[in-house]
Order: sequence, then C-alpha cells, then structure tokens
Amino acid sequence: MRFVVEKIFVKSEQSTELIRITDQVRRAVEMSGLKNGIINVFTLHTTTAVTINENDPKLEEDIARFMVKTVPEDDSYGHHRFYRRDGRMAVNAYSHIRASLLGSNVTIPLQGGEMVLGARQNIYLAEFDGPQTRGLAVQIMGE
Repeated sequence: MRFVVEKIFVKSEQSTELIRITDQVRRAVEMSGLKNGIINVFTLHTTTAVTINENDPKLEEDIARFMVKTVPEDDSYGHHRFYRRDGRMAVNAYSHIRASLLGSNVTIPLQGGEMVLGARQNIYLAEFDGPQTRGLAVQIMGE
C-alpha cells in the first residue's frame, strides 16, 4: 500500500461559485502511478467545500444561488467581529456555514488507474468567500 499526496490550486473568480476540478484530480491520480485504491480530495480552507454533482452549468448556478439564499450574508452572525489578537475583522461567517453544509472532502474509488465516477459526475470545489486562490490536497492510497 502506498500513499501519495498531490496539491492542486484553483483560482475562483466570484464570491460564490462551483468550480469543476475533475480534470486536475485526474492529473494528480495519473502522476501518482497508482492503479487501485481510493482517492480523497480535501479542501485546505474553511470557507470552501468539495462535492460531487452533475456537470451542468445551470445546476452549478442553482446550487450557488441556493446556498446564498439559505445562508444570507446580511444576517446577524457572532463571527462578525474584530480579533484583537491579530487585528483582523471576521466578517465571513456565512462562508464558513455554507462550506460546513457541503463538507470538506469527497472520497472516490480508484480502479485500473481510473476514478470510478458516474457518467455525469464531476468533482467540484465550492467557493464561498472568493475570489481567491485555493488549495486542495489530493491523497491517493492504494497499489
């Protein structure tokens, strides 16, 4: 059993959006040389999430719009405050909550060097505090 971790980086362009990362994950799997096992894709940020869904631009927009409607920016959040210890303002509680609803990682089977995904399934980084450059860890475990 071998373990390989590859980091990938994605630049978001909007404050809230879903970004297809399937091809970047596929490249990381190919670079690993592993053929059978599992893949874990994990976001390195608490205001982003990782999910799997259908590759449809309108659905991507629908999910982003749903998250904005469900967890609005202008609500009253306890996280919106000044941090004396480092002089920062925390005004993105809604981003943390949205990310928590989707989760920080997904696991995908690896068989014969290929990700086992349904015909319409794609891996997404869900951005909730953009635009920013985001990092993800892709851990491939197997043989």
